[in-house]
Amino acid sequence: MTYRTILLQLTDDAGNEARLRAALELSRRFGAVLVALHVTPPPIVPVGYGEGAAYVGPEIIEAQREAAKAVAERLEATFRRVCEPASGAIWQHLEGDPGECLAQLARTADLTIGPRFEARGLDALPIQPIEQAALGAGGPVLLVPADGFSADLGRRVLAGWNGRKEAARALKDTLPFLRSAEAVEIVTVGEEGADSLDGALALLERHGVAAVGRRLPGSGNVGADLLARMAEFGADLLVMGIYSHARLRQLVLGGATRHVLQHTTGAVSFSC
Repeated sequence: MTYRTILLQLTDDAGNEARLRAALELSRRFGAVLVALHVTPPPIVPVGYGEGAAYVGPEIIEAQREAAKAVAERLEATFRRVCEPASGAIWQHLEGDPGECLAQLARTADLTIGPRFEARGLDALPIQPIEQAALGAGGPVLLVPADGFSADLGRRVLAGWNGRKEAARALKDTLPFLRSAEAVEIVTVGEEGADSLDGALALLERHGVAAVGRRLPGSGNVGADLLARMAEFGADLLVMGIYSHARLRQLVLGGATRHVLQHTTGAVSFSC
């Protein structure tokens, strides 16, 4: 198994070009085609009732469309400059809900990459497009720091293991990274998955991955335990399954997943 199609979410921020350059180098490393996707969301129409209803004239909608067009043109110009024609990279622009569009295209990619932005207050309530994609991609989704990531990502990899299907999927989805890593550690937290850890290590060994196992006692916060071990191990990539329970954000992502998303400063590969 290797990655042949890598999908990158483009966003209009200061770190976009750095992430694009790293993703291009990553695609070359795996011999993959890079698809760079920008999604233009629909115009925002204020909602109100009765006397509080806001009038939105056509000029306001048109102004939003012109601003969105300028963003798309700016991102495409950056793409053309960074990804010269010889690279084989593909520019793709869609209109619609960013999370839904990203998830849909992720299903026809081997690996999807997107930035994680720190959100506070009310901005932290809506699920980010890349998080939405992770729940519906049907494959690995790599969340990277907003300010960029290294193209040689995956030198030291830490993988969380609890014996569930999501953890198994995450491990298998990242085999291309694991095979080229300098060091791989598979960890269990508490009792969950401890009895199948040796089986996970044997699976990787048959794929040419010389991983080591570690059983952590656990503090009651699995996400915090994984991040602490990630720092101790010096890992530049964390691999874990992503768990979903309901549609509300506070229930969509399991506790360990939420903690990692809120507190990680590194790259995390999720599979659902």
